[in-house]
Amino acid sequence: KFLHSLSSGINAEYGGSSKTNFGRQEEMLRLLYEAMHGVFISAELSLQSHDFTVTSPFPTDNQDLLESLSLIYENCALFSDLYLRYPDVSDSLYPRITGGFRLTAERSLTFCWERGDVFESGVNRKLLHLAMQDLNLLPRVQDYGNPYRHKGMSSSEKSKPALKQKKKLPRGPALSRAKSEL
Repeated sequence: KFLHSLSSGINAEYGGSSKTNFGRQEEMLRLLYEAMHGVFISAELSLQSHDFTVTSPFPTDNQDLLESLSLIYENCALFSDLYLRYPDVSDSLYPRITGGFRLTAERSLTFCWERGDVFESGVNRKLLHLAMQDLNLLPRVQDYGNPYRHKGMSSSEKSKPALKQKKKLPRGPALSRAKSEL
C-alpha cells in the first residue's frame, strides 16, 4: 500500500515526459536511491554481524535480525517498483550514483531472490523477477518488455492517437432569429 501511494505521488508530482519533468524525476529518484543505499548497507552489516546468510532459517526471536530483513525486503520492493516505473530515468541515473549503490542494490536484490521466503510467489515475486530481468541479473524471458520504457520505441509507437478533427463551421455572417412576442 505504501509503495502504491509513493508511486502515485511521484507520478502526480513528477509525471509527464518533458525534459523538465525528466530532470525532476531524476533528482527525486537520486535522493531515494541514495537513501536506500544507506539502508541497504546498514541492514547488510547487521545481518553480517549475526552471521545471517541466504540459507539461514527465518529468525523469529531476534528482533534486530527481523528489522534488518524487513528493511532489505521493503527497500528491494521499493527499488524494484521505482526502477520498473521509471526505467529511462533510472537507466541514466543508476550507473552514476556513487558509493557502490549499484553493487549494493544488486546484492540485496539477489539476496531476496535467493531467500524466496517473502518474495516466494505472487505479485512480490513477479515484481522482483521483472526488475532483475531489467537489470540483467536474470536472463530475460522471450516476451519480456517494460511498458513504461520509452527509449528505443519507434516513432509510430510514441505517437499519440490522432485528435478528433473539429467540426468546420460555415463562414460568414450569421443571421439571428427575431424574437416574437405573443
